Amino acid sequence: MTAPAPEATTATATAYTPVVTDLMRLARVSFSPAAVYEEVRERPTFWMPWAIVAVAYTAIQLLMRPFQQRLGELMAAQAGRPTPAGAGGGAASTIIGLVAGPLTVLVICAIAAGILYVITAALGGETTFKKMLTVTIFTWPLAILTQLLTWGVLTMRGVDSITGPTDMIVSLGVDNLLPSSVQLGHFLRFLLVGIGPIQIWSLAITAIGISILAKASKGQAWTVATVYFVLALLMTAGLGALGMKMVGG
Repeated sequence: MTAPAPEATTATATAYTPVVTDLMRLARVSFSPAAVYEEVRERPTFWMPWAIVAVAYTAIQLLMRPFQQRLGELMAAQAGRPTPAGAGGGAASTIIGLVAGPLTVLVICAIAAGILYVITAALGGETTFKKMLTVTIFTWPLAILTQLLTWGVLTMRGVDSITGPTDMIVSLGVDNLLPSSVQLGHFLRFLLVGIGPIQIWSLAITAIGISILAKASKGQAWTVATVYFVLALLMTAGLGALGMKMVGG
């Protein structure tokens, strides 16, 4: 019996192409999450996918600037403050956006990975912080999709349609199932906005990633993902409600 040729044993390892491989994984993970997580199971990866996601996130934030500027002008007028000419569109604002975008993605990933690590470890999963970072970053394509849909809807409505903070919200959640006459508090509204098909699919991708990378049973993985989903939903709704209160929405 002859030993396999070295080329054959290293074919999988040498198939990795920086940027291209991770870009394709990010593009595929929403449709084939199990296959993508199997590819990174032995060598969890974060920094290159993070860089790709950070670029996409920052680009969308730059596209959203006209709407954010419009909201800022309305808030300034409501508070009786003058709005400087060109506010929100200068070079300083662009530089701040280019720095803040990647940092925002990094901080969110670190917090999410920390929560997932604690819950997974508590339930007996074989996990590390880096593995949970990998799980987290590969759920971001759906977040980017949500932001793109938001930008697309706001663009179709036009900048002039922004009359207050609530006009910046584009929901695909279960709040759309309620009659338009129902008045919701900010916390409850954000809570319902966060429960939709994209968010549920992100929950499923998280569970699949935990199952594969942490070698957890399906029951453990879905428990971890569900607990994390509920915690993230409550935190997001709370921060959203607080933000609305601060801007007078």
